Amino acid sequence: MNFKKYFFIGLSAVTFTFFSCKQKQQNEQTDDIHTNTETNGYQIIGNLKNIPDSTWVYLHEHNTVKDSALVISEKFEFTGSVDEPSKRNIRLKNGKSISFWIENKTIEIKSNKNDFSNTIIRGGKIQEESLLLKKPIDSIFDEITQVHKLFENQNLTKYERDSLVKRQNTLFEEIKNINIKFIKDHPNSYVSISRLDGYASNWGKATTKTLFEPLSEELKASHYGKSIKHFISLPEVPKIGEKFIDFELVDINGKSIKISDGKSKYALIEFWASWCYPCRKENPNLIKTYSTYKDKGFEIIGVSIDNDKKNWIDAIKKDSLPWKQGVDLKGFKSDIALTYGINGIPDNFLIDEQGIIVAKTLRGNALENKLKELFTE
Repeated sequence: MNFKKYFFIGLSAVTFTFFSCKQKQQNEQTDDIHTNTETNGYQIIGNLKNIPDSTWVYLHEHNTVKDSALVISEKFEFTGSVDEPSKRNIRLKNGKSISFWIENKTIEIKSNKNDFSNTIIRGGKIQEESLLLKKPIDSIFDEITQVHKLFENQNLTKYERDSLVKRQNTLFEEIKNINIKFIKDHPNSYVSISRLDGYASNWGKATTKTLFEPLSEELKASHYGKSIKHFISLPEVPKIGEKFIDFELVDINGKSIKISDGKSKYALIEFWASWCYPCRKENPNLIKTYSTYKDKGFEIIGVSIDNDKKNWIDAIKKDSLPWKQGVDLKGFKSDIALTYGINGIPDNFLIDEQGIIVAKTLRGNALENKLKELFTE
């Protein structure tokens, strides 16, 4: 998964977050890297060693293809313009990608088709700033990778397992502190507001607002700034004992559904996605629990974190999910995910017939036990 989003499967004493291989970018000068120049738009000059002629490379923004180019003599080029700096990716059909900051300048990328770990990127000021933040964080992720390897040992004692979880959480806290310090030290940097937008839902509204206020007006007016303002304006995350917050989504037929449409004694708001392996693995347990309690007044409302409608519908059909399903195709940026503080999936909220949240994050036997308790009261 891409930890630059920034998506995390929730951390706990029994759950670990796994990360994709990182790409090491070096801000170096070489004989065949040209001098960076100002332009009216951007010019991306790429050099990929050992790549065959007529290979297609794609320029992505998030998961959307913005442009494509053919490689000739190990070289490719993109030109265009952007309204404001943003993150982009160069991708190959095999899924390999190079992430960089795009702005209206000449950007030069040198790498090897078989190894993106030593990619050299020369761009503008924002690319240089991103490297200042990337280097210390990469060293911490190296240590996190070592922790994950240690956790693979099936003979770990509970004390050893708990110690590894504690160490991992400490490392994540270090990453958080590095990001926060960078944002405070660079109030005019698009890297700062991009990081703040990415981590806003993890850090919460209070921290986000405190970090957002000192940033420049230009950054606040950017699409990252508008996203943060919207997040801050949303209701606070509802807690156990408080009333749920209603939302309108669309089902697989494009019809509107609301959480409040349910008339059951207890309803589970289940956050999941087609691409989430733990979610899909949990679905058979949910089906079993649903079958046991549906006639007693229990229902499930699936809320998808998907961005792709076809993948979402295919997963519903393949897993034979019988309950209501809703989506807005905005992923973790969906208002319902932000409002309910969903930073990792699967996750859920259990509400009673008065609309009060009675429990959350019920997995496996925990959901079964809670329903057994509630329906025997």
